[in-house]
Amino acid sequence: MSIAPSQSAQEDLRMMRELAEEGRVRPLLGGREFVIFGVAIALAGLLHAALVYRLLPWPPMALAAIWFGTMMLAVLVAGIARSGRGRPTTANRVEMEVWRAGGYVLGALALSIFAYGMLVLSRSGSDQGFFLFTLLPPIVFGVYAIAMAASSAAARDPSLRGFAITSVALLVVTTLLAGSATQYLVMAAGAVMVSILPGLMLLRREREHG
Repeated sequence: MSIAPSQSAQEDLRMMRELAEEGRVRPLLGGREFVIFGVAIALAGLLHAALVYRLLPWPPMALAAIWFGTMMLAVLVAGIARSGRGRPTTANRVEMEVWRAGGYVLGALALSIFAYGMLVLSRSGSDQGFFLFTLLPPIVFGVYAIAMAASSAAARDPSLRGFAITSVALLVVTTLLAGSATQYLVMAAGAVMVSILPGLMLLRREREHG
């Protein structure tokens, strides 16, 4: 009766050693996705700012096309970039699932805001419902903060914690700037800081580890 707990403990230790070893040997593989989605978010932010500044003569409902167009393109490109990789480590599986869930949250939010904006437009002829798109920047950075922290913990990579903290700071700033074109300019700059830069860092590590 005393053999089973011992075997279970040995199995747990073996799994912990494997997790530690794969974390040391293989870095996170999300660098390409970080860069791809960072570029997409920065582009969407710049287009959104241009629309708010009235540099683009588009109706408010064009916001949906901006966000869905850039995000769907990013999803397709990221899927192509992800194909052909070897078996992911546990840390990489955690990273992929966290970012996938974050993407679903942002997609559902954008769809809901668009539906609400169209509902208000059809009932009152007002485009004020689309103002809720100002929620996107702070929520995007909130998702980044959670995903970065989870990826950092899963991979035992403290370098990502700084990007998580920066994401929280950007959440606060973009909330305070809600409703202004500057909010989306900060969002574009923030995407470079917390998505493109860490993505390039992870890509460099991938190359170093072959």
